[in-house]
Amino acid sequence: MYERPARTEPRNPRQPDRQRRAPAVAPRPRLLARLDRDSPVTVLRAPRGFGKSDLVATWLQSGRAAARLVVWVPAPAGRVCADAYWRTVLERVHAAGCGTPDRRPESPSEVVRESLAHTETSVVLVLNRIDLVDADRFEAEVRRLVDRCPHVNVVATLCGHTHFVDPAAMEPTYELISARDLLYTVEETAEFFDFAAATSAPGETAYVHDRVGGLPDLVRIAALVLKAVPSTPARGRLLANALDRAIADYTRTRVLDNPEITAHRDFAVAVATARVITPEIAAGLGADAGQVEAAETRRRLVDLEAAGVLIRSDATVDEAWEFAPAVRDALLVAQERAGLRPADRLSRLARHHLDRDDPASGLRYAADAADWALVIEILDEHWVDLIGDHIVMIRSTLRDIPPDLLDAYPSIRAGRELFTLLGTQTTSTASTLPIDVDALRRLGAEPNAGELLDVGSVQSLMLRVGGRFRESADMARQLHVLSSAALDARPEEVRRQLPVMRLQWGISHQLAGEFAESTVDLRLAHRGALAQGIDFVARNAAGSSALNWALLGDPQRADEWLAIEASHPRSAGWLELLVKVPALVARALTALDRLDLDTARRALDELGEASDNEELWAFVTYAHSRYALATRRPFDGLSLLRRAVTAHPTTFGPSSVALPLLTAVEVSLRLALGEGNQALALASGAGPEQPWTLVAAARAHLLAGEPGQALALCHRCDWFGHPHPHAHLEALVVEAAAHHVLGNADAAADAWAHARGEADRTGLVWPLATIPRKLVDTLEATATTASTAVAVLRGSTVGNPYPESVHLVQLTEREKLVLAELALGLSTREIASKLFVSANTVKSQQRSLYQKLGGHSREEILRTAGRLGLFD
Repeated sequence: MYERPARTEPRNPRQPDRQRRAPAVAPRPRLLARLDRDSPVTVLRAPRGFGKSDLVATWLQSGRAAARLVVWVPAPAGRVCADAYWRTVLERVHAAGCGTPDRRPESPSEVVRESLAHTETSVVLVLNRIDLVDADRFEAEVRRLVDRCPHVNVVATLCGHTHFVDPAAMEPTYELISARDLLYTVEETAEFFDFAAATSAPGETAYVHDRVGGLPDLVRIAALVLKAVPSTPARGRLLANALDRAIADYTRTRVLDNPEITAHRDFAVAVATARVITPEIAAGLGADAGQVEAAETRRRLVDLEAAGVLIRSDATVDEAWEFAPAVRDALLVAQERAGLRPADRLSRLARHHLDRDDPASGLRYAADAADWALVIEILDEHWVDLIGDHIVMIRSTLRDIPPDLLDAYPSIRAGRELFTLLGTQTTSTASTLPIDVDALRRLGAEPNAGELLDVGSVQSLMLRVGGRFRESADMARQLHVLSSAALDARPEEVRRQLPVMRLQWGISHQLAGEFAESTVDLRLAHRGALAQGIDFVARNAAGSSALNWALLGDPQRADEWLAIEASHPRSAGWLELLVKVPALVARALTALDRLDLDTARRALDELGEASDNEELWAFVTYAHSRYALATRRPFDGLSLLRRAVTAHPTTFGPSSVALPLLTAVEVSLRLALGEGNQALALASGAGPEQPWTLVAAARAHLLAGEPGQALALCHRCDWFGHPHPHAHLEALVVEAAAHHVLGNADAAADAWAHARGEADRTGLVWPLATIPRKLVDTLEATATTASTAVAVLRGSTVGNPYPESVHLVQLTEREKLVLAELALGLSTREIASKLFVSANTVKSQQRSLYQKLGGHSREEILRTAGRLGLFD
């Protein structure tokens, strides 16, 4: 059917064409895995110097394509027509041992296609620099080839966008590896340095990567620099200087002295002012600005891309390009030498972006220019627009502003302290606002009220970060009054910033356990953000409102706010990780209250454990602990809780809602484990009485056989003055159980009727599940009407997490003294002498300790005492 061309020497058809030598580069598993995907067409698009062909050669040399026939087609020497290129491909195909068709197709591309179609083995066809091929139909010919030959995989490298221009239009099975993909990560840079035997000191790899931007050619040059710089005390300075020279040399060779772009050299230097270069921006920055047509400006950019000088940018929807960061920095130095005054050009570019309603780009260019007056102007006018998506840039910019320039801008100075130093420097966290409401209102009418709001909000946030929640909430209360007066006096000056501020005030109240005031501020924040289109604030306020109601135990109101939260668009990047937390916690808690463990688990899986810098860590931990209790995994819940508390010592204090909330759930977990002594010790040491801890303590006494004490605790809380539906319902259930134990059937029935009524009204079912099911049946037998909540309980697999009783070990004062001395290792005679009693008395107390603690040796009773928390 077909003939194989004659060969003058034998060769292994499975081996790749050896014309290209194995590159001296470290393997990059991240990218090699992309080549392993067996895509019909894999396109590597990047400027020269990005190691496209090296990567492909490394992949082939690694043996990953060992079972295939490899046909390597080198890059053309210059621009060629499609037929000439296909003839070169055909020569390579024949040289690899592929046959020729028995009929003569009309074009070289058809001959290649038919020759490969008659090949019996899998083929990898590597086409280098297809951007040098002139033909609109070339891409279509490649597509026809892989359609006709499903056993052929094409790997093509190119500079620029001459072929396979639109990734969205490519076949879904095709693979595109872009210039950005080819940049080295910090980890890959470290691996390359190891491969090249370039030893780096701690921190040097990250520094070098930041300087060269991961550009493959510069990473290789940097390895040589590292090897050449001596290890002396001055190594850091020597390394910086050597890198500066290496980057300057690279830029000179690639750009300034590149013969391919001689006609565009001045243009390239001029447009380096911009980080992202659109034809419009380039037209305004070029050396002949205003004198060149837009089409000509674009052609220059395309030529610079083809020459490997510019990279096509994926940072904008519109067509744009960018320099590698290190190259751009070097070209800015060249601008200075050419008298182009880059700082002035950067400031002009900043105002260009401000005029187009892009304050983020304006701030970036103003900071590049060190135009601090413009930086302060942008921050002062646009911080609400910027804080949502550009917090990292705000932080770095604030850090760079010379401190002496901030004397006239106290709000910017306060922001600098917050974002860069977390309140550890010169800004005072003490409120300078008056306490008197009338004085605050008078102050709100003053011209500087907006500035006072800025500074006060930052101070309140700094107090919160430092764990001083009560003070933070007090200041938020003052700011609420001040803002109301300022809004009446100068609405246009303060309205824009109020939603962000009110959101923060609401969170301050929430973390202090002041849920009523928190809900007011959060509602106002949501309303204002909705009116101004600040989606991340509106969504965060809605989610935080839902969390308030979920914590209090009103799942219906929580649901209303969760629906509102879900109606707002998702945020991008790090902001999404921050904004979604309160709603996810609220969703988990409301699901737990309804015994919907599947929904709770999905929300908690998305949340994960609270990170060390998560401000709402206590609420996240509370939800996880509640889930562990409901699923009868108290030990897991206790372990997670202790990890979280250990990781957040600053914010787990008496002014934080975290203390009573997590103490209460820890008491519950320990009761579920049967640890009565530890549970009662925790409950009695919880500090000021809170509904959560009172109910937890009442349950501990109930399970310990002290129903009277349990009832006393249930009645101690003012449920009307402190509306906590969840805690109140749990108290009613404990009260019903305590009356049942005491034989007060009528009182038990009354408490149960009240409890089931509240459960039906609120939708809370979990508290009903916290007593034995038999007791539920007994109490329910006294009811005269059906209960929706009880029906949900009976249809659920969620059971009572607590044992029917817990054992308490109670020691006399003398036994406690003897136990403490035993723990110190004293003998019986030594203890008797120290306590001024006889040895027989000590022995008697020891026997009592052995009996109560169930031990047979000193070691056993000490271990048990420690586990039960009997040591002071």
